[in-house]
Amino acid sequence: MSAQTPPPLPPAPPAPPVAQPEAPTLPYGTAPLVAPAAPGPVASAPVATGPAAPGPVASASAVSAYGAPTYGVYGAPAAGSGYPAAPAPWVPPVTAPQNVLAWVAFGLGLGALLLGPLSSVAAIVCGHIARSQIRRTGEQGAGAALTGLIFGYVLGIGMLIGIVLYVLFFVAVFAGAAYTSGVPSSL
Repeated sequence: MSAQTPPPLPPAPPAPPVAQPEAPTLPYGTAPLVAPAAPGPVASAPVATGPAAPGPVASASAVSAYGAPTYGVYGAPAAGSGYPAAPAPWVPPVTAPQNVLAWVAFGLGLGALLLGPLSSVAAIVCGHIARSQIRRTGEQGAGAALTGLIFGYVLGIGMLIGIVLYVLFFVAVFAGAAYTSGVPSSL
């Protein structure tokens, strides 16, 4: 190379690949009117019935210019694209709501141990109302209402028996004391 010879030219870039005509895509949320063609040497496309949707119809195996699959309705890949469909989203199980009055009866029934017969009467009333609401509306909490009723009745009756025995004990003590003291009494 001499000083007057220009430097060699860089190699020419490769020719771009021949672009395949891209299948038109549908707007988001619309389903194609034509089902994908069956595999095989000769496939005939089924004819769509019903009113035609405005706009172009997308092929089920449409691929974007960048090689990524074109997604159909709700993000599902087109049939035959080689990608599995997205799994359904997790939905928590739907359960009936809890009856609040049943839990109030439960708390009052257990509270009868500390609060006395007044709490057991309230537990009995709330428990019966809660059970009727549960039967009518189908809510949950039947066990809590029944437990409140049982504690209310058992502790209420037990406390009433205890109060009666307590009073009888003092009547017997004072009557015995009066009998042995020699003072006449009307008991």
